[in-house]
Amino acid sequence: MSVYIRPIELSDAIEVLRWENDVENWSSSNNKTPYQLWDIVRLIESLQDIKVSKQARWIICDLKTRETLGAVDLCAIDFSSKEAIVGILIADKNNRKKGSASEGLRLIQDEAINVGVDKLTCMIHPENKPSLALFEKCNFQKIGWSDDKYLTDGVYIEAILFEKCLKK
Repeated sequence: MSVYIRPIELSDAIEVLRWENDVENWSSSNNKTPYQLWDIVRLIESLQDIKVSKQARWIICDLKTRETLGAVDLCAIDFSSKEAIVGILIADKNNRKKGSASEGLRLIQDEAINVGVDKLTCMIHPENKPSLALFEKCNFQKIGWSDDKYLTDGVYIEAILFEKCLKK
């Protein structure tokens, strides 16, 4: 294993702001406008109580250098149905295609089980070939298309839905 994950901290706010405001990362999120530092600080503070915020974020770090590589999160956690949406970002292109995302995704599955989540889902834009390959490699199953459409470069597209049951 070459990475570990840790809960996000206030000291991560400036770096997370940089990642969130990098327009090259917007294609894998629904972000269309820049965030302010205050937005990120409020997000991090809201994550202190997972039962209230219904989301959690971990920072992916290199095991040897402790460098922050990206983030992995659980959103829209539904504790009654034990489901959550998972998202992942390896922020710097130079750190991609090295297995860090696969390891981060594997580690978040253990964290999901620890917080009471049995099933993960995700929505991936069809043009995002690296993410499609990542989730397929990590044994997520394609289950169809989203009901929502997302505006990308002036065109409305649907996202591909994936899911993975964590408990057999």
